[in-house]
Amino acid sequence: MPQTNAEIADMLRANADLMEIAGENQFRVNAFRRAADAVRGHDRALTTQADLTAIPGVGAGIAAVLREILATGTFASFEELQEQLPGSLLALLDIPGIGAKTAARMYRELNITSLTDLEDAVRSGRLATLKGMGPKAQERISEGLVFVQRRSGRTSIGMAFPLAYRLAERLSSITGSPVHVAGSVRRMCPTVGNIDLLAVGDDVQATLNTVAGMPDVARETERIGETATFEMHQGVTLRVRVTPATRAGSTLIAMTGSTAHLLRLGGPNALPDAASEAEFYAALGLPFIAPELREDRGEVEAAREDRLPRLIELADLRGDLHLHTTWSDGGATPLEMAIAAAQRGYQYLAITDHSGGLGIAGGLKPERLAEQRVEIDGLFDRSPVRLLAGSEVEVHRDGKLDFNDDVLAGLDLVVAALHSGLRQPEAEFTDRLCATVRNPHTDIIAHPTGRLVERRQGADIDWPRVFAAA
Repeated sequence: MPQTNAEIADMLRANADLMEIAGENQFRVNAFRRAADAVRGHDRALTTQADLTAIPGVGAGIAAVLREILATGTFASFEELQEQLPGSLLALLDIPGIGAKTAARMYRELNITSLTDLEDAVRSGRLATLKGMGPKAQERISEGLVFVQRRSGRTSIGMAFPLAYRLAERLSSITGSPVHVAGSVRRMCPTVGNIDLLAVGDDVQATLNTVAGMPDVARETERIGETATFEMHQGVTLRVRVTPATRAGSTLIAMTGSTAHLLRLGGPNALPDAASEAEFYAALGLPFIAPELREDRGEVEAAREDRLPRLIELADLRGDLHLHTTWSDGGATPLEMAIAAAQRGYQYLAITDHSGGLGIAGGLKPERLAEQRVEIDGLFDRSPVRLLAGSEVEVHRDGKLDFNDDVLAGLDLVVAALHSGLRQPEAEFTDRLCATVRNPHTDIIAHPTGRLVERRQGADIDWPRVFAAA
């Protein structure tokens, strides 16, 4: 029976995927997906007594489904779908290039029900008998199978970072003592295995009991000495250690890592006790080394030679040059974005909604782009920051931009973006990217590889050629 919000969210999303494979109403499919995201991000355990419709994205129908899950561990329509379609079909959707319609055709025409079946169909050549499955499509699927097998199953920093710091702040407000984020979250690694927190204090058991009672925590799985491990409702593992103030610095160093950095310093057993990290490094004759650098990539040697880089801080940011608004797929108007930017201390902001080539995101054709420009220009005296009129312009497969030269020349900023054809051969994709770079109107290339961490493999690019073009 699902016990965490993450497990319930996984069930809702699985139901949505099976619904789409079965060809059911797309509106209902999207409703289940929105609800899954909302439930996964909810920081309290769901209960039948709570007003579940108060969760953004959860309507009366989904709330009834949630109450059924909480009472029985499943829900009737999901069980019925699983009787019609094997659940292992869902794994096919993890392969880049395989959507619900393709998965349904693979199942109905070739009886492919799992990744193993798909591998066999590729290897035997049976997949080629499926209409529209040419050599390039088969090659992409083969690459996708390899990518899925290599995935680590770790959590992206985009989810773990805000959760970790919110937990630390909440625990600190309860205990009245400092709580530090540690581990790979603090080093800002792209993916993390778990969230590590270091609580400073003397009453170990009281602090760990407090963590166990926090609303984000689904269950405690282990407690040994000063450390306890918990499973979060968001599906992430939380590890909390409690240490006295006299050892806070050295313990935070040890918990932050990386292991290679610690070994470069002499190994975990050789670390001196210290109340602060600065005191710890000073005891080794070193200046403070920022957590983001602690990967044993020459940072210790650089510290000894007084040539550590100055890292960019949040306070250094003066503006943002890639933003979407309600004109395409954003959630706020240009003026609302400008007000929010001013609250962050920004001086300028570029409005860069999608161009018409990305229809799925509500991209703007030249006529609507001109209308938006009128609105942005009209905010000149009302906006608390300088607003620039730009666009995230789609790059076609031949390297040409979505707008003609006259339209591009009228923009303050052109952010070129490649959303399609990410699995083109390296030479072909690099040619396309270089053509984009050489376009005299291009100012910025957005997310050039198209990678989605743990979800989609990025494009193969000959970077020296791109850098030379730039």
